[in-house]
Amino acid sequence: MLVINAGRLFACLFLLLVSSLTPFSGPLHAQENDDLASLSVDDLMNVEVTSVSRKAQKLADTAAAVFVITQDDIRRSGATSIPEILRIVPGLDVARINGNVWAISARGFNGQFANKLLVLIDGRSVYTPLLSGVYWDVQDTLLEDVERIEVIRSPSGTLWGANAVNGIISIMTKHAIDTQSTLLSTGGGTARESSSAGRYGGSIGYNGHYRIYGKWIDRPDSIGGAKATHDALTVGRAGFRADWGSRLGDNFTLQGDVYRGAAETVGILVDPASPFTDRVATTDLAGHDLLFRWMSVQSSRSDTTFRAFYDHTSRSDPGMSADRHTFDVDFQQHLKLHKWIDLVWGADYRTSSSRTEGPGLELVRDSNQSSVASAFVQNEMEVSRRLRVTVGTKLQYDPVTQLQFQPTLRLLYKASERQTFWAAATSAVRTPSESELYSRAIVGAFGDGGGNTTALLMVMGDPTLKPERVESYEAGYRWQVSPEIAFDATAFHSLMRDLVGTRAAQPFVDSAGRMIVPMAVVNTSHGDADGAEFLLTDALTSNWNVTLGYAFFQQTTTDDGGLGSSLDIGESSAPRHQLQLRSFVQLPKQVELDTSAYYVGPYGSAVPAYLRLDAQLTWRPAKRLELSISGRNLLQDRHSEFESGVATPVERTVNGKVTWRF
Repeated sequence: MLVINAGRLFACLFLLLVSSLTPFSGPLHAQENDDLASLSVDDLMNVEVTSVSRKAQKLADTAAAVFVITQDDIRRSGATSIPEILRIVPGLDVARINGNVWAISARGFNGQFANKLLVLIDGRSVYTPLLSGVYWDVQDTLLEDVERIEVIRSPSGTLWGANAVNGIISIMTKHAIDTQSTLLSTGGGTARESSSAGRYGGSIGYNGHYRIYGKWIDRPDSIGGAKATHDALTVGRAGFRADWGSRLGDNFTLQGDVYRGAAETVGILVDPASPFTDRVATTDLAGHDLLFRWMSVQSSRSDTTFRAFYDHTSRSDPGMSADRHTFDVDFQQHLKLHKWIDLVWGADYRTSSSRTEGPGLELVRDSNQSSVASAFVQNEMEVSRRLRVTVGTKLQYDPVTQLQFQPTLRLLYKASERQTFWAAATSAVRTPSESELYSRAIVGAFGDGGGNTTALLMVMGDPTLKPERVESYEAGYRWQVSPEIAFDATAFHSLMRDLVGTRAAQPFVDSAGRMIVPMAVVNTSHGDADGAEFLLTDALTSNWNVTLGYAFFQQTTTDDGGLGSSLDIGESSAPRHQLQLRSFVQLPKQVELDTSAYYVGPYGSAVPAYLRLDAQLTWRPAKRLELSISGRNLLQDRHSEFESGVATPVERTVNGKVTWRF
């Protein structure tokens, strides 16, 4: 039951204000980087994206369900983290589990480790092979330095490899030349969360530019009072980026980051020596990365890119310690030789070494070293002035799953200058995680009521697992109704097989004399999914933009048979309906009022539907000074977004932020 309170009063006042708006005069204030800051609806359709085909192409000419989050979207959202920003993407399922854990996926199978969505930061994969997913608590950067985020809600394995089954999130930071200034920001609010950040940019040598940054964030437990929530997060990070160009036209990038922090968690693993003790622990977080990229444009029809990165991540708590070193090299070339030959091809090799251990965990494997080699080729053919056909495939090999093919066929038909139809058929795979292949993990215990252990519940991996495979069929329509109005629609049908889950097996007594109740990791089921996503963008006036988004999704899975029950690992019932309405208003005297309303349907029977309202008021009293106040979840004191053993409700919060550029 919703109660009339200050938050709801704020929402009502906002709605009254919007209903009485009239067009305002006066230009929008120019941002530090104007490339995507204040584009019209017509301009946004012509923004170039690179993640769909690994070459620059207009958003309107992509045969995929893609959404671009611009720097202006990020600034006006009031979000303080990357997961919060992703809420604005229609069709993307974003749920906060607790203060430092998120569930983010596209087209189903959402969970703490959503294993079918690949996440890249400047081309560097942050998808962990240990659990198949992303640790969102350590994926961060200075948000003011993010140029754009490209979100593809469709299989992308042909170009990006295994695990891009339901799409990719590609986070791209600005070229160093676009951050040639000093920036300081600090913020805090009612949730006692505080953050501070700084960045300095300069030039060096011939055509060289750089920036350095630092950021600190401190989030206490999300809900105070008698019941502790155990979801505090404290992380400090620093990094740099340098870009320079040679006199021959080559461009080079060198960038890196380092972070240290701690997250309070409730452990999943059980210590066999004391299985009934409190599993609350502090996880120590650490990591660093270094990336090098060389780009060379030989002509208007030929360009080459080489990228290499090293990444180290470490997470340690009393229940588990995980340490991983990854090295990756990637080469690609784009050749446009004829209207029938617009070719992108390349190869990638990745190797990693890891050490994972804990009192309730064992990985039974021959080596801590793993490697993956792949090659891809994709060709776009201009069959006629209106019709383009794209075909390609990815070949990927690793010693466990052997050779995997991930082909695609995409059609794009330009009915007119403002109307585009597209269709795609794609096959993608998700390779099993190390924990699914090799783990012996104790996740529960049975007692006799007197504190004595009678049996241990153990999840047992299987090195003979097949990769999960998805066959996806999509169709889309884009209509630029006018320079102020754009409509985008996508429908899809996916067939899934060899889904990985757990199945109860016969109990046994191990070598230590303990009774073990095993849950075997096996290929348990198959299924299908259907859905549709819609987005309407309307510039009602020169100072008022509105976007309306809706997503429908339904999924069914069927057990492949056998004894016992099955449960898909990492799967949670995704909401069937999601609706969002966002409004950006430019008021006089350099004031902006931005609001976002979200309706999210129920997650099964565990989490009811909720309505969420976020708002931000921004004022620039001087050209280089920005003051903002933002509110989250303004309609109610708190609501739940996900069902999990570590889940906590999302509270209403109000935050303030000061940003100074000089």
